Amino acid sequence: MRNSCTESTGIETTQIFSLDTGVKMIKTKTLFILGAGASAPFEYPTGIQLRNLICGRTRKAAVVQALVPVNEKEDESFYAQSVDKFITEFSRSSLYSIDFFLEHRKEFMNIGKMTIASYLLPCERDQRLRDSGDNWYMYLYDRLKSSFEEFDKNEISFITFNYDRSLEQFLFEALANQFNKSYQECAEKIKNIPIIHLYGQLDFLPWQNGNGFPYLYQKDSFVRLRNARDNIKLLTEEREVGESQEFQAAYKLIEKADKIYILGFSFDETNLERLNVSLMKDKTITATAYELERSKRRWVEQHFRSKINTDIFLLELDALSLLKEHLAIE
Repeated sequence: MRNSCTESTGIETTQIFSLDTGVKMIKTKTLFILGAGASAPFEYPTGIQLRNLICGRTRKAAVVQALVPVNEKEDESFYAQSVDKFITEFSRSSLYSIDFFLEHRKEFMNIGKMTIASYLLPCERDQRLRDSGDNWYMYLYDRLKSSFEEFDKNEISFITFNYDRSLEQFLFEALANQFNKSYQECAEKIKNIPIIHLYGQLDFLPWQNGNGFPYLYQKDSFVRLRNARDNIKLLTEEREVGESQEFQAAYKLIEKADKIYILGFSFDETNLERLNVSLMKDKTITATAYELERSKRRWVEQHFRSKINTDIFLLELDALSLLKEHLAIE
């Protein structure tokens, strides 16, 4: 196994695993809140990109196959018509977010979840976690220059709106390869770092759950689509924010944090409201505002001032650039 590796970004060389033996840890309680843009460097679609993919119907056949009951020899036309109806009505809803559409149209919940997964699962390419030129995972990991024994003593935690498992996969691989530790030893370390998927995830990784699936795309894996249907947890009228274990755990992390970095988040009003901004009072909040329109920036700034009388630092930077300029290491 390798102890160090470098990848060229085209501008500079960024180390994946630092040879610097100096111990520098994040000792201030630091929370990262991740939106879809945080996974974009690893070739996952943003919300609007996912909408365009779904409306393009390119994965319809895989979803239809996954919908057909395992032991039922039935004409697939019924399921094909159901998928067509879902895509047509989502397209005509003019909503950017498939999540919000499904929260209002529960009859499409199973079809919608499997459709989401049909576009996200093909993005599970392990090499992309190392090849990305704007790889903020790599940069953050390189800043956590602790020993293996103290890795989980870094005061970091994550709240993500994303379904993908790229962050967990990256951390697991990085630890295993840097320190030449066992599967079980690395799993125990990463489990001690809170990573909360507010709306669930595509699946569990094998080290998270004995029945989990590796971070590896398997073409038209109907089992994977069905698993994703069961693991994605959208809010409905029956399951509100107050009943969500994920949101309750997230609120505890927000309350404990001293510094908050919001990366790749579109500041959708509904999701921002669900985050409960009132819990962020007296904290240092820094956020990416890359390509965020001026009117939206003004609204976000006013929202934070009105809720907690605290300024949010909105920076016209992507996640990697923001961390390079503003991440504090002690």
